[in-house]
Amino acid sequence: MAEMYRTADSKGRVALPGFANAMLIIEKIDDTEYRVRRAKVIAEKDLHFHEEDFPVKLSEQDAAGVLEAMENAPAPNQAARRAAKRFRKHHD
Repeated sequence: MAEMYRTADSKGRVALPGFANAMLIIEKIDDTEYRVRRAKVIAEKDLHFHEEDFPVKLSEQDAAGVLEAMENAPAPNQAARRAAKRFRKHHD
């Protein structure tokens, strides 16, 4: 990526080629660095959140299987034990 050098005006504005009339995301990285990205604008009516798909409707057979697994949970395998150990290390 080619470096560009620009001087900000008295209001802190900088002209960037390719960003005219665009919605931008500006992230402050630290006191000397900002990241500028073009934002994708989505109409509110087109937004879909996965929470809208809940509650998930289960068949009677699936619901019985979930209850059985909760009541008689299998012992954790080695991967689950390692994950729990990592979690406790970082969250205790």
